[in-house]
Amino acid sequence: MEKMLSSYYPGVNSKTYYGLYSPPISRFLLVDDHNVFALYKTAQVLSSKINTVVFILQEHSKFPKMTNDNCFKFGFQHHKFQFETSGDGLRQSPTAAYLRTDGSAKIQKVGLPAEFSYQDRKNKLLETQSYAKYVNCCIHATMLTSIIYQQIHIEQEHNEYNSFLYDQPLEPTPTTHMMNILTYAGNIAEATARVDAYWLKLVTDALNTKVFYPEKWKNEFKKFCTEFYSILGTEMPEGIQKLFGND
Repeated sequence: MEKMLSSYYPGVNSKTYYGLYSPPISRFLLVDDHNVFALYKTAQVLSSKINTVVFILQEHSKFPKMTNDNCFKFGFQHHKFQFETSGDGLRQSPTAAYLRTDGSAKIQKVGLPAEFSYQDRKNKLLETQSYAKYVNCCIHATMLTSIIYQQIHIEQEHNEYNSFLYDQPLEPTPTTHMMNILTYAGNIAEATARVDAYWLKLVTDALNTKVFYPEKWKNEFKKFCTEFYSILGTEMPEGIQKLFGND
């Protein structure tokens, strides 16, 4: 099992990583070295804005290592392959595929998209890529903190156990809440405002209902929010900081 899974997930000395490819521009939009599920959720959020395919890749002579700084310059050698991997032409987004090194697919450096010749299109693509990076970071931050601080979402944890122990419907999770926010936001500024508002309401409501050991819960939520915004790479909003006081 370990040998097989190493083809799909990063591990010791692993060369596996993930790329988000966009057929409309025939280029890669985003690279994730950590978690294919986070990247797939990112692709789901972006599906209302751009058609994408999540590729599981292994660094190889046929699949040169890309980064978020240069992935816009990489595409497939043959356009026929991108058509096949996006569901034989079916209008489904996103899709996912594992590229085997013994297959016919080959990724190569082909230069920047043709859209870069037009300033307005170039700006739109760069804006889309920046938003994709922001969404991916938010998804990572939400998934990680939801696990590390699962005691804060104890009701959600009970609901999740009930879903697989008793086959009950699964209610919305912190991750799906975040995906909803990011799906309907038009840009990073709007998304940031909505994410901050979500946290402000979540923490305010929680601190008002956690009547037992309030200081303990306040400290837990403070660590929760601090870690989320640290992963996101931004400062915790002042309004949320005020809820925790100066301690």
